[in-house]
Amino acid sequence: MLLSIENIVKNFEQGKDTLQVLNNICLRVDEKKNIGLIGPSGSGKSTLLNIIGLIDAPTRGTLKIDNINCDILDQDQRTAFRRKNIGFIFQNNQLLHDFNCQENIALPLILNGTGYNAAVLKAQEMLEKLNLQEKFKSKISILSGGEKQRVSVLRALIKKPYILLADEPTGSLDENNSIKVFNEILKLANSQNTLTITATHNLNLIKKFDSCYKLEKGRLIEYT
Repeated sequence: MLLSIENIVKNFEQGKDTLQVLNNICLRVDEKKNIGLIGPSGSGKSTLLNIIGLIDAPTRGTLKIDNINCDILDQDQRTAFRRKNIGFIFQNNQLLHDFNCQENIALPLILNGTGYNAAVLKAQEMLEKLNLQEKFKSKISILSGGEKQRVSVLRALIKKPYILLADEPTGSLDENNSIKVFNEILKLANSQNTLTITATHNLNLIKKFDSCYKLEKGRLIEYT
């Protein structure tokens, strides 16, 4: 089993009150595919991605990735598992402006123990896949919005993650760039046999997903 989410609940304390964001979420994924996650702002999409990505922990429930029970991992084990197996793409790209393009992309490999030169060489290969080879040493500050997001995509996929989690990956782009960037995400992820889970407000992307789910009032329902 690639991914199993069983009865996940997530509560947040707000003073004396308890806010339940996720209410008994269940999801089983048995094959590598592209999954969509839609819902209004505040519905819990980012919270669910953070739990799957081992950034946050559920209040209760069980999460298994590749048949590994992630609930029994300690913090160091969770960090190591996340670095090796999970890639992230964010709406605001979260690139490091002190590093150039190839260094930003190479960073996940370096954190996993790859030498600097080998990691940068792989980053250059990734940039060539999106015809961005002229941007090898460009500073992040001079890139267009679409180029920044493409660098973010390559950074997430360079380590060939087991799961790619994309949180509004095209939210800051115009419609034309949104479709182009998302097509590139899916093409690269599929070529690496990576499971993708994308949270989005962009309903034009729904037809790109193999299956799609909606978060509403803390519940996950299949969207058809």
